[in-house]
Amino acid sequence: MNGPGTTRLVQAVLEPLAGHPFLVPGARVLAAMSGGVDSSVMAALLHRAGFEVIGVSMQLFDKTQGGTTLETEGKCCTLDDFQDARRVAYEVGFPHYVVDFEARFKDTVIDEFVEGYLAGETPSPCIRCNQHVKFRTLLERADALGADFVATGHYAKITHDGSQFHLLKASDPAKDQSYFLFSHTQETLARTLFPLAGLSKAEVRQVGRDLGLHLSEKPESQEICFVTQKRYDLYIEEAGRSPETGLGPIRHLDGQVLGTHEGYWRYTVGQRKGLGIAHTTPLYVLRVDRDSNTVWVGEDEDLFGTELTAREVSWCGPVPTHPLACSAKIRSRGGEAEALLIPLPGGRVKVAFSEAQRAIAPGQAVVFYRDAEVLGGGWISSS
Repeated sequence: MNGPGTTRLVQAVLEPLAGHPFLVPGARVLAAMSGGVDSSVMAALLHRAGFEVIGVSMQLFDKTQGGTTLETEGKCCTLDDFQDARRVAYEVGFPHYVVDFEARFKDTVIDEFVEGYLAGETPSPCIRCNQHVKFRTLLERADALGADFVATGHYAKITHDGSQFHLLKASDPAKDQSYFLFSHTQETLARTLFPLAGLSKAEVRQVGRDLGLHLSEKPESQEICFVTQKRYDLYIEEAGRSPETGLGPIRHLDGQVLGTHEGYWRYTVGQRKGLGIAHTTPLYVLRVDRDSNTVWVGEDEDLFGTELTAREVSWCGPVPTHPLACSAKIRSRGGEAEALLIPLPGGRVKVAFSEAQRAIAPGQAVVFYRDAEVLGGGWISSS
């Protein structure tokens, strides 16, 4: 259970936590355990570092339908994942519980996911889950269990400069997950721990081997956990939520009708495949208009834009009251671009990019950075 690198990696866990002004040795920590290698190693290392760890797995949705277990291959938070988490807790030596967050998850993640597509947007449910469930709801449960902190296996850093907390990118750029965490505030950052901040994925797997964890080679989950079908539109249909608008036009930017769609909510900005129309040049979805039941298409160059408006903007630190120069990214795997943020009424901002960005999709997140620091972010409402 003590490989040659374990002691060094325990120190790598302790180092980013050392500057926390409220964290004391032996503090009680609620460790969110999805059953994957990251959260399992995170919890095991915290326990090895001397913290009082309580492992918690979140029951987020009903994984059975008609008495049959749904297809969950490649997804997180399955029944098998919970068994993996429980086994890790037993082997390492700390308690583990499964908590029921189904109602909150449905209200804040699943329903918003469906409503987003029905509004002609492209939702990002994993960020909503972080925003409403993994931190706010889990912190409420931590209070009930007498834990001051919640820890997760996210790859990101939290630092403190003596006056405020800062959310930073992870040490390993290939695993950085800061884009998904923009909704943190000073209050949640003060009670959140990211013990894997200084580790790479390879190091996490190695410490899993050193600790003898049975899941050190377990593959990562990639899919949306509750969409058990292969396509989100089938999920919406089977949930009985598809609208009754029926067929509608697929219209070129020049006004010409090129074909007919079978539901505007089946299309997303930037989509090329599955349009079912022939044209002299490749066409892409530019806009999905619910009100007119129209899917607008055009050439690749028509996908580029230099401005967007974001709603529900949250800030990790002070809220800017004047235009702010920073960098911004509009998708998790995309690059950052120089931008000017202009505050608008009602918790909105206008984002003006120095260079045109491809496929700005309403419903996705735009996240603001200054160097390695996350300043905040919001939800794209228009471009």
